Amino acid sequence: MTNTGSQYERRQLAAAYVAGVQTLLAPAATRGVGVAERAAPAEDLLPASRALREAAAAGLTGGETALDRAAAEVQLLAGAALDLVVASHLAAGEAPATRGLAAAPADIAELQALIEAPEAYLVGAVAGRGVRAVGDARTAMTGAVRAALSGIRSDVLTTGGHVVQGLLLLDAALLKEALRVVGGDLAEKLGIDLAGISRHVIDFVIAANDKILALLGIDALDQARAQLAAWLADLQAGTLFPDLVDRLYGTAAIESEVAGWIADYSAGEAALLVGRDEVDLLAGRFAAKGNVVDKIATGLALVKLTPPALTPAGRIAIAVVYLGLLAYLVGAGYDHVDSDRMKLLDWVEGVRGISQRLLVTPPA
Repeated sequence: MTNTGSQYERRQLAAAYVAGVQTLLAPAATRGVGVAERAAPAEDLLPASRALREAAAAGLTGGETALDRAAAEVQLLAGAALDLVVASHLAAGEAPATRGLAAAPADIAELQALIEAPEAYLVGAVAGRGVRAVGDARTAMTGAVRAALSGIRSDVLTTGGHVVQGLLLLDAALLKEALRVVGGDLAEKLGIDLAGISRHVIDFVIAANDKILALLGIDALDQARAQLAAWLADLQAGTLFPDLVDRLYGTAAIESEVAGWIADYSAGEAALLVGRDEVDLLAGRFAAKGNVVDKIATGLALVKLTPPALTPAGRIAIAVVYLGLLAYLVGAGYDHVDSDRMKLLDWVEGVRGISQRLLVTPPA
């Protein structure tokens, strides 16, 4: 693994970005601070945001363990949420009517903990799910699979519901245009003609978008665009989001398939207990990631109300981030379920993959 995506470097870059954000936000609460004073540090902060994205993206693709890769995911998600915090603070400073939209210090502290120590966050999230009492190894594995599939679906529906709600409040023509520009250099495609704080607000929205694109991966962009178009068509035609997810994930069929593998498994109980632990860990980590996705959705809901986001370029930028976030969340949930029906994201070994590896093709 290259040093660019090393855990140490990502921690250092995360700490530097958070420190820069805190410095930027400190004077925002001081009366009399003008646009020029806020614009300069905002412009200086963008390189730190981009450096974090590059390092975390390298960690996502080059991480040596599943925890390394999950930590890089959390840093990209938390970095995107932090970008939107900066955008909302800048917009609040420009327009007094929107000052109530700025994030509270507690929000910043939580994002700081996530982005500087994602491994600790992931471990804590898994531990917080509790330990179930089980009768035997077969029952343990069956219960873990059922709980994981149900939990992943529930997490996608809860957080995805917020994203879909935000999307469907946008104009259909705007979403069609946004689909066209998903992926690549958003600033170049938008041809942004803004200045001062307004330009910097959109810059940080674009920075959040870049981190979400890194989560999707370059190879998945074309398919994500096609999937998004199909999902939007279904949603706009009246398909309920839970129905769309159930049709895509097929969790009932996966649970039945794995139950058959468990019933037919005749070797020692060790693989069943390992499977229970791995599936529990997988579900806990997805829940942790979903929690950060929800913070991004909250940030988008705030930023989209600000004057810079109501410009033509701002509206498209917000729509593109919503679309990318939906593609990541639904794709990541699919990846964790592992139903083999769609090739979008492939960052983890899903519930089905873990079960198949341990119970169908166990190592010699």
